[in-house]
Amino acid sequence: MSPIISDLCRRTYETFAALLLMAAARRVPTLHPGTTRPLPAIVGGVLLCVLTACGGGGSANGSGGGSNAGSTTAAPADATTAGYFVQAGRVYDPGGQEIQIRGINHHGFNSLILQPQHLWDMGWKEQIAQIKSLGFNAIRLPFVPDTLYNTTPVDRLGSYVNPALNADLIGKTPLQVLDLWMAEADRQGMYVLLEFHSVTMQLQYPTWFLSNPADFNLVYNKQAYTRENWARDLAFVAQRYANLIHFFGIDLYNEPHDAVRWSTGDSNATNPIYFWKAAAEFASAAVLAANPRLLIFVQGVNGNYDGIENSNLPMNWGENFQPQAYQPLNIPADKLVLTPHTYGPDVFAKSSFSAPNFPANLAAHWDVLFGQHHPAYTVVVGEWGGKYGQGTGGQQDVAWQNAFADYLISKGMRNSFYWCYTPNSGDTGGILDDSLNVRQDKMALLQRLWGAGQ
Repeated sequence: MSPIISDLCRRTYETFAALLLMAAARRVPTLHPGTTRPLPAIVGGVLLCVLTACGGGGSANGSGGGSNAGSTTAAPADATTAGYFVQAGRVYDPGGQEIQIRGINHHGFNSLILQPQHLWDMGWKEQIAQIKSLGFNAIRLPFVPDTLYNTTPVDRLGSYVNPALNADLIGKTPLQVLDLWMAEADRQGMYVLLEFHSVTMQLQYPTWFLSNPADFNLVYNKQAYTRENWARDLAFVAQRYANLIHFFGIDLYNEPHDAVRWSTGDSNATNPIYFWKAAAEFASAAVLAANPRLLIFVQGVNGNYDGIENSNLPMNWGENFQPQAYQPLNIPADKLVLTPHTYGPDVFAKSSFSAPNFPANLAAHWDVLFGQHHPAYTVVVGEWGGKYGQGTGGQQDVAWQNAFADYLISKGMRNSFYWCYTPNSGDTGGILDDSLNVRQDKMALLQRLWGAGQ
């Protein structure tokens, strides 16, 4: 079979596979996330015809910047797995080549400006190129529902967009800008993890739904935002960018907290609408139905207070995965990535930072909170960072970041996304300083973490 026909068959098969998976839910995204239509029963038969005609199809290899010296190859344990997969703590592309995720967070689409930060003095394409030139091969890109639904051009959202550097963005809606950004990142060979950051662009909401009428003003349409709306929007972006080979995963929700519990166990929190485990399973099914090639990134919670975990450990939002040991996520193992967030003194003053044996005391805490699951599960830290000596934590933050890099190296967990690229993140700063110069000290830290694989 010629490569062209093979590729056509592969794409046709994957499209109909996604449609067949969505049949159970009787919902399939259309060109806009706000609408659905019934799925004809004929899809199953068409998929069978496609499989017969194409001899089972094939799998495309995403080349990108992810191959590295000493990397391994593998095949998914489940022969039916499509696209990217994880195995024994490692991440693999559709061709079975290991990817070392050397990631950075690039925020802005999740905020009031609904576009990448610093477009007043930087070009958006040049930002992606600079990120790649620094040795990163993956970008975690936060977004919110407003990114999909707000129709105000980005140059009218209260942040100056330099027209000399970003002429192609003038007059574009946030979704149109996201389309351009995703295509360009893919063209430059950057792996992209889309992260659903909040139900609103105005703040980090604790839950993936919003039902309190007093908060309706936070939502793009001034109405309730339901669990079904969340799954709809996740499925929409999963399908919209399915043709981009470096789009490799979706992070379901950022830092669920407050009333949220992992699942059952806390006698004071029994309302199942706040159980993160069940919600993540619901959302992951929608994502994989829309795009079976993706990985599913799931963050942790605060304490589950179930009498089994150690709820007294100081923990960040998104950091605690203790209940995964005894109430595991029902998400396909070869698609599931545990993605904790952890920060040092510049961001949140944990009691462990004042211990006399700091920072030597930290590794045991990290092991309990998330490290215990590696390599049975793939653990990729989704956020970590700080001002590294230039913030409120001073040299203690330097000690914390150095200790965390040492911990990841010792565990063989060298995949992560550092927070963040641009300098305007109040308590962490960025890889770039306020003058847009590269923080070489931070880059040296990350290069040490990446090791010989960079």
